[in-house]
Amino acid sequence: MNDPDPNRDPLPESEVPWQTRVVRSRAFAWLEMCRPTTGTWLLFSSALMVLTAAEGSLEWGLPFQYGAMVVAFAYAAALIGNALDAEIDSSSRLMRPIPAGKVTIRGALIAAAVPVALGAAIGFATDWRVGVIGLAMLAASGLYSAAWRGSPLGFLAFALIGVLLPLGAIQTADEGFSNAHLIWVIPVGALTGAATFMIYKLPDFEIDDFDGARSILHWLGIDTAISMSWAILAAALALAAASINLSGGNLAWLLGPLLYIIIAGLFCIWILMRRVSEVRLRLQRWLIVPPVPILLIGWLGAAASA
Repeated sequence: MNDPDPNRDPLPESEVPWQTRVVRSRAFAWLEMCRPTTGTWLLFSSALMVLTAAEGSLEWGLPFQYGAMVVAFAYAAALIGNALDAEIDSSSRLMRPIPAGKVTIRGALIAAAVPVALGAAIGFATDWRVGVIGLAMLAASGLYSAAWRGSPLGFLAFALIGVLLPLGAIQTADEGFSNAHLIWVIPVGALTGAATFMIYKLPDFEIDDFDGARSILHWLGIDTAISMSWAILAAALALAAASINLSGGNLAWLLGPLLYIIIAGLFCIWILMRRVSEVRLRLQRWLIVPPVPILLIGWLGAAASA
């Protein structure tokens, strides 16, 4: 509805509802850039990866130590990504903190130094190889924002992170993880990471297209991209189960992730067959993307039981 008096003075700050003042604040802008919900999920996911890779036989604080490193680098990646994406966001995502003028590009990059230093300190204190893996994940995220966001190669950054995340958990656990399974980390992790990228980005198809981005989704076209996303996820599920069957391990670890993704997947495929819309693609994102790390958690547990 149009304002009946567009020339009237705005409300005094004291009369603005506190919820509105919070959303408009710089503190909320910084919080929005760091994406704490994603960070919390990464904390528990990465901690559980360490726990299952070690079959629970390790110091209780070690899983959260790895999780803290992952979260620190995730926050750094978010700040750097927002800074590098500022020019693209200024054309279609004006509500984001930097295009909205609440945070400067320089401020975001300077602030990113804090979680980078913290993540590196935690990682190298755990094991120098864990620290290197953490920095490699940050580099992959930075490469995506700097060069691959609008490129068909963008999914490769997520595929690399999908390999490095469980690899770092295995190194943190350091409990003699079966060599027969180590080689499987590459295809299982890469396919899981690539599927995560494609399913996560599908709802942004139109707005990315407006920005001029030409990710692999745009190269495939929306209809083919949806089916290809599910094909890659199905390949990750099949390969995870096959690797345990071939190299030994307890397949029961994979039963929960397999059943959930299959049931939720069939529901998502059904609603998208009826009509593809942004709302339905976002529902697919909410139902599928958060449980995807559970596949890697279950696979690590199954492999460690060999």
